[in-house]
Amino acid sequence: MNLIKHLNKIYDAKNKPFLIYQNTELKFSDIINEQQINLDIVNPGDVVALIGDFNASSISTLLRLIDLKTIIVPLTIDTKNMHKYFFETALVDVVIKDGKTKYLNHNNTHKLIENLRNKSHAGLILFSTGTTGRPKAILHDMTLFLERFQTPRPTLKIINFLLFDHIGGINTLLHTIFNSGVVVAPIDRDVDSILKICAKYKVEVLPTTPTFLRLMLLSGAVPSKIPNCIKIITYGTERMDQSTLDELCKFLPNIDFRQTYGMSELGIVRVKSKARNSLYMKIGGEGVETKIDNKVLKIQSKTRMLGYL
Repeated sequence: MNLIKHLNKIYDAKNKPFLIYQNTELKFSDIINEQQINLDIVNPGDVVALIGDFNASSISTLLRLIDLKTIIVPLTIDTKNMHKYFFETALVDVVIKDGKTKYLNHNNTHKLIENLRNKSHAGLILFSTGTTGRPKAILHDMTLFLERFQTPRPTLKIINFLLFDHIGGINTLLHTIFNSGVVVAPIDRDVDSILKICAKYKVEVLPTTPTFLRLMLLSGAVPSKIPNCIKIITYGTERMDQSTLDELCKFLPNIDFRQTYGMSELGIVRVKSKARNSLYMKIGGEGVETKIDNKVLKIQSKTRMLGYL
């Protein structure tokens, strides 16, 4: 399947914008048809580091690289001091930065990458957070990774709060694209900037982190500066504390708070909670199996990684 043609057909039929970035509304066709980065030196199976953000150029290039059956390493300029390590660990062949492509000559290989190339499947490499050591390169089969988005689901106008190199940010983008939704891409991610852009573009879903929500409370923005358009606030990537959640639920009674759960190794898994003010999570959903083994939660997911490089 040509992913770009498939998605373009869906958005053309809906005749609606896809991306709001830097005060501009763009349709999906605008993104695909804009001046494109030259990918002539990129071959199927190449490991490609794409340094970008959720802007038109990066999104267009990401989708083109999927169709080219490359193995994509999404990175941001924020981690530039780690890029050399990322390139070496992920065995990067091509770097795309600021609209330019550069080939890196090396003779290194890895059996997991070779297996993926032999299948002619696109791939995705994400890096762990590195809280227990140096970040690890995590390889996904993009064909399997995209399967979870094949089932149509309702979508609301959402802001892509998490970053371009984060599994949550990539998940938000792909969920929105496959369900022909509208995504708002912020430039700054401080409390004031996020709330202002949510109000300006009538954002309905704010996916965020417990740390951001604590800052939101400390800033005095709750409840007076919280836009009425926000229907759902999701939180993940770290543990939430009950007192913060209780405060938010008390001051924002009309907003549904939902906990999310995911790992770069597993993908994002669906969770259910007992109530908007409950930290209880039941993990499951399509393609996910769980069991408790000697007080250890074990999760098996169809969208799990192929392995560490």
